[in-house]
Amino acid sequence: MFRRWNSPQWWFLVILLTIGVTFFVYPWWKDRAVAARQQTASGTIVTHEPANHDRFGYTFNVNQKTYSGWQVPHDDDQFTVGQVVTVHYDPQDPNNSALEDFSELADRELGPAPLLIAAIPLVALIEFLRRRGKPRSTRVITG
Repeated sequence: MFRRWNSPQWWFLVILLTIGVTFFVYPWWKDRAVAARQQTASGTIVTHEPANHDRFGYTFNVNQKTYSGWQVPHDDDQFTVGQVVTVHYDPQDPNNSALEDFSELADRELGPAPLLIAAIPLVALIEFLRRRGKPRSTRVITG
């Protein structure tokens, strides 16, 4: 059983890379769709959890209904409890919200997908070159 994992089939690697690409591309695609229709509302930072990825909780109102969300700060984002912030939300589902534009979120979520996409033909090329260098089997078929 372990011998197979030492030299996995090339198509298995391509499948794994394709699954990896899917995990990055789907959230990107979803957030790009939300970015096209997003709206903004004024919100307030209500809590800070330094032990949980330094995340901040916020609330905002849409059509007299209160929604809440969490944001982990990126790079130069600095929030304080009580701070008034702009909340970007999906008008079809206000529970889907963020403290940054959804198009920026989408770009960040794409992550290493371009590298994984480039790796798929690279794996196929390596396998092609590896097989091309091997002599054909000399099996004798008897009838």
